[in-house]
Amino acid sequence: MNNFHTDPGKGNILIVDDTPNNLHLLSSMLEEQGYEVRCANNGAIALKAVAIEHPDIILLDINMPNINGYQVCEQLKRDPHTQEIPVIFLSALSETIDKVRAFRVGAVDYITKPFQVEEVLARIENQLSLRRMQIELQQAKAKAVKALEQEQELNRLKSEFVSMISHDFRNPLTSIQGFAGLLECGGETPAPETINRYINKINTAVDNLLSLLDEILLIGSIEVGKMQYVPVSVNLQEFCLELIDTLKYSLGNHNQICFTCCGDSTQAEMDLTILQRILNNLLSNAIKYSHPGEPVYLDLECQNQMTIFQVRDQGMGIPLENQPYLFEAFYRSSNVGDIKGTGLGLAIVKKCVEVHQGKIALESKEQIGTKITVSLPRYPGIAISDT
Repeated sequence: MNNFHTDPGKGNILIVDDTPNNLHLLSSMLEEQGYEVRCANNGAIALKAVAIEHPDIILLDINMPNINGYQVCEQLKRDPHTQEIPVIFLSALSETIDKVRAFRVGAVDYITKPFQVEEVLARIENQLSLRRMQIELQQAKAKAVKALEQEQELNRLKSEFVSMISHDFRNPLTSIQGFAGLLECGGETPAPETINRYINKINTAVDNLLSLLDEILLIGSIEVGKMQYVPVSVNLQEFCLELIDTLKYSLGNHNQICFTCCGDSTQAEMDLTILQRILNNLLSNAIKYSHPGEPVYLDLECQNQMTIFQVRDQGMGIPLENQPYLFEAFYRSSNVGDIKGTGLGLAIVKKCVEVHQGKIALESKEQIGTKITVSLPRYPGIAISDT
């Protein structure tokens, strides 16, 4: 973390000198100029002071007992957290060899005692200015790298999107084309039951295309903020029971949906369209990835401020390494095999939960099952914490 002061002309300066008069003179001079000043009268205290709070610059004497200035500077430069702090040596040693050693251990400047106040101020301001420019350059570089990574990720997603859409659209279109070709062949007219079977196949393929297109358009409308959030009064227990009844007919009776409800009241204000998309997708997924005959569970808990929906199954589960990516568009778990899907269902659920100002969490173990918990505000304007 960078603690550098961004206000030009100001800075946090640490002065390290074992001579009290030097400390007093320098600190008074710099405080008059608006700097924040801390003092240390030996190397050990200086290192502790730096560890507590990083200064913007250090004025460091060389000749000190126990740990001299060279050793202090060397320790600072070995530590990745402090190696960027500029160090200016202030010393009575005026030989060239002393100055060379100072620069070799990492100093940015060297001022010989006795010093002129104007010279010290000028050198401090110069180094602080250089440090600011260095930090700004690092920040600009970090932003550029992040922008490049985002662009690369966007290009990757676009490529995956085109590939996925091409694949998912091609299969139904091929089916439509094939059965349409059988109907228009110039030979003997097929029997009525055969014609009806071909037409049913065509209609199924068209329904699949329309469903996929609806999901893509829904993702797009949420991304650009065009999805409307219109909460209305609803009895959630009745809503869930009606939803389950509808799913039984649309998905068949291969899996029983077991519903539980707790809470003094199941009355709430929610967007019914968004809520239906959330629960429809979660329950459909739970049934799709469960073995025939295995029950699927929907639990409803109505608390004072929020409502918790939990969908559980005893299906194939999700590999741990796949779980962080499940809510990304077009992502599918590595163990789904030949089970058909677009990889959009959970992405839509997550977007819908966010539009409803809620939270979503997933727990899953392979061959044991998956539990997805959705927490939604019971009424508009209620914030849900992350805990």
